[in-house]
Amino acid sequence: MLELAPSLENALSCLGEFNYSYYVVRKSKNTKPIIVSNYPDDWLMLYEARSYHLYDPVINYGMRRFAPFSWCDAQASDTADIGKELFQSAEKYQISSGFTFVLHDAAELFASLSVCRSGRGSDFGQRVADHSAEIQMALINFHDHILSTQTVDELFPLPANLLSAREIEILQWVGKGKAYFEVAIICAISEHTVKFHISKISTKLNVLNAKQAVYEAIRRGII
Repeated sequence: MLELAPSLENALSCLGEFNYSYYVVRKSKNTKPIIVSNYPDDWLMLYEARSYHLYDPVINYGMRRFAPFSWCDAQASDTADIGKELFQSAEKYQISSGFTFVLHDAAELFASLSVCRSGRGSDFGQRVADHSAEIQMALINFHDHILSTQTVDELFPLPANLLSAREIEILQWVGKGKAYFEVAIICAISEHTVKFHISKISTKLNVLNAKQAVYEAIRRGII
């Protein structure tokens, strides 16, 4: 991915001196994000080691947004201590205030492009406002470039043994049209246990119900 960074940096040259971070992830916390950034390596390693992507106020806020926003807005919407800890840690690397542009695509991916000042100029916010259309297009074009190099499943490979053997068995029977009480009899377990497994399966596959779970499991080649 890093070999693609120069194309993004060139598209953002209108901002002058700046730091940036392109972030993309499935709309599920079962996979780690892909990050292309010129942030300090020490900060990127810390971010990954502490799994900050799960708690980052900018990311959590961006997941609910469609328009660009300032990090101040994201911080104001998140009062959790770990969010405050993240920004306090980032300040040590001169990453403290910036702006984020977002993209929600048809492949159920969330992508964002965050930019913040790296020089001493005081007009960075104005430059972002003046070039907001170019920044949004830079995000769209870079995201499209990423997806042209690999499929979504190649970018975000499924965890090994995502579903247990029992979960796969239950889902297969549900997929064949069996009611929960019938699956319970076939598998020699209670109907309550069947419902419990379906709930776990739905969470793992990031879906809302059994029907969606069956569809997603088939799509992923699990059943």
